[in-house]
Amino acid sequence: MKSKISILLIIVFTVCANVNSQVTPYLSKNGKATQLMVDGKPFLMICGELHNSSSSTVRYLTPLFPKLQSMNLNSVIASVSWEQFEPTEGKYDFTLLESLIDNAEKHKLKLCLIWFGSWKNGESSYIPLWVKKDTKRFFRVKKQNGQNIETISPFCDEAMKADAKAFAVMMKHIREYDKNKTVIIIQPENEVGIFQDIDYNDIALKKIEKEVPTQLISYLQQNKTNLEEELKSLWTNSGSKTKGSWKEVFGDNPQAKAYFMTWQYASYINELATMGKKEYPLPMFVNAWIVQKPEDLPGIYPNGGPVSKVMDIYKAAAKNIDILSPDIYLPNFKKIVAMYHRTDNPLLIPESTLDAGRAFYAFAQHSAICYAPFGIEDGANNIVFRNAYGVLNELMPLITKYQGTDKIVGMLKEGDETEYNVTLGNFNIRVTYERKNEPCYGMIIQTDENEFFVAGMNIRVTFATTMKNRIGYIGQVWEGELKDNDFVPIRLLNGDETFHNATLRVFGRQQLTSQIDEKSVETSNSPQPYFYSANINKIITSPGIYKVITYVRD
Repeated sequence: MKSKISILLIIVFTVCANVNSQVTPYLSKNGKATQLMVDGKPFLMICGELHNSSSSTVRYLTPLFPKLQSMNLNSVIASVSWEQFEPTEGKYDFTLLESLIDNAEKHKLKLCLIWFGSWKNGESSYIPLWVKKDTKRFFRVKKQNGQNIETISPFCDEAMKADAKAFAVMMKHIREYDKNKTVIIIQPENEVGIFQDIDYNDIALKKIEKEVPTQLISYLQQNKTNLEEELKSLWTNSGSKTKGSWKEVFGDNPQAKAYFMTWQYASYINELATMGKKEYPLPMFVNAWIVQKPEDLPGIYPNGGPVSKVMDIYKAAAKNIDILSPDIYLPNFKKIVAMYHRTDNPLLIPESTLDAGRAFYAFAQHSAICYAPFGIEDGANNIVFRNAYGVLNELMPLITKYQGTDKIVGMLKEGDETEYNVTLGNFNIRVTYERKNEPCYGMIIQTDENEFFVAGMNIRVTFATTMKNRIGYIGQVWEGELKDNDFVPIRLLNGDETFHNATLRVFGRQQLTSQIDEKSVETSNSPQPYFYSANINKIITSPGIYKVITYVRD
C-alpha cells in the first residue's frame, strides 16, 4: 500500500512541477507594468537579435548558440523567412524552424521569432521566388511616375492571404513541436513601410478618396484626450469630423496620406496576427524603423510603419498586435523609450546597440519586457557587456517584483548630463555621474522603508530624508550578489569606500584579465625583426550590486 501511495505522490509532484512549463506565454498586468509571463512567472528578455542571415542554414546557426549562452543571454531573437519556409506554394520546410527551437532549448534560451514575410526593412526581398515571379497576382507598389517597384503592395489581398496562410502554418507547427514552450513571443513582418508618400496603384488611389473607416473614427472619439499630439491636432483642426475622406478628416497634407498608408499596413499585419493566433495565441509585436529627424516627412523613413506619431492608428487597426516597438540606434534613447512606453503599450526593444546601460535603464525606469542589441553574435567577446548581462540575470527577480510600482527607478547618462534626482519613500536621492567618457548607469530599488538595492557602475548616490527637522543617513553599505533571489554579501563597505557612509560609491565589479601582447622589434645588427611576448594585465569593470541600509534621526 505504501509503495502505491509513494508512486501516486511522485506522479502528483511531477505533474505540479511541469504544469507551469505547459502554460502558453502571455502578457499580464502588474500594477502599472505589463509583463511577459513565461512558465507562470514574469520574464525579462535579457536578449539579443541575430543578424538577418544567421538563421538561414542549420550549419551556420548551430555554432552560434554556445556563444549566445556564454554571453549571459536568457533569450534570443531570430528570423524565419517566408522564402525558405514555403519554397514552393503549399509545401513547407520546417527544418530551420525546428533547428532554432532545438538549439535554443538545448542551451536554455527562450526564443522570439521574427517572420520575414511580405516585408523586411520596407522591402520584399524575403518573399518566395514563386511570389517574386508572379507580379500579376502579387502586385507591387507603384511610384508616382507609374513604375512598379519590387516591394509587395499592402493593398494586394492575394499577397496578404498567402502570407497569412504561411504564417498560420508556422504558428501551428510551433504549437505542435515546441512542447517546452521555448518560443515565447512573435514578430510578424519587420520594419514595414514604403519610401514614398503613398502607393500610387489604382486601388490605393480609389481607397484614399473613400471614407475613413468607422473603426478608426470610433477609436479617435474614445481616446480623444490621450491621442498622439500630431494626430490629435490635425483631426481637431479639421473639425473633429466623424465622416469624410482621409483628406477631409485629417486635412490636405502629407500626414493624412501617411495615416492612410499606416491603416493599410496595420490592417494587413493584423490579418497575419489574427490567423496566427487562431493556431497559437502567443503575444505578438511589430517594430518600427523610427523617424531619424523630427523634420523628416513620411517616406524619408518607411511610411506606414508603427513610428510613434502613428501608434494610435495601429492601436485602432491592429487589435491582435499587442506591442508596438522601436528599433533604437539614435543617441536620444531616453526620449524615444518615453514615446513608446504608454499605458496601452509596454516597452519592448527588439533592436538597439550593445549598451548594457540602456538595458538597465529600460527595465527599471520603463518596465521594459525586452532589450536586445542587434547582431548580438558580434559581441561574444565583449567581457563588459557579458558581465553586465550576468548582473541583470541576478537582478531579474527583484526587477520583475517591483516593476509597475513607485519603488524602482533607472538612470542613464546621456550627453552632458551630470546627475539625476529622485524621491523614493522618505528619501531624496541624488545620483551623480562619475566618469565623463565612460558608461554611467544603474537602478535603485526600494525594498523596505530603510532598505535599498542599488546596481550599476560609475555613479555616486547620496540619501537625504524628506522628513522635516530630521536627518537621513546611510547606516551600512554591503557589496554583494544575488543568488536564487537571496542577497549574498561579499564585503561591508565603510571608511574610504563610502567616505565613512557619507555616500554610496558605485564603482562596479572589477575583474583582472591577462592577455598576450606580441610586438616586433628591429635591431641594428639584424635585418630581420624578432618578436617578443608580454603579459598585459587589464582591469575590466562591470556593474555591481549594493545593499544600502539607511536610518533617520533627529
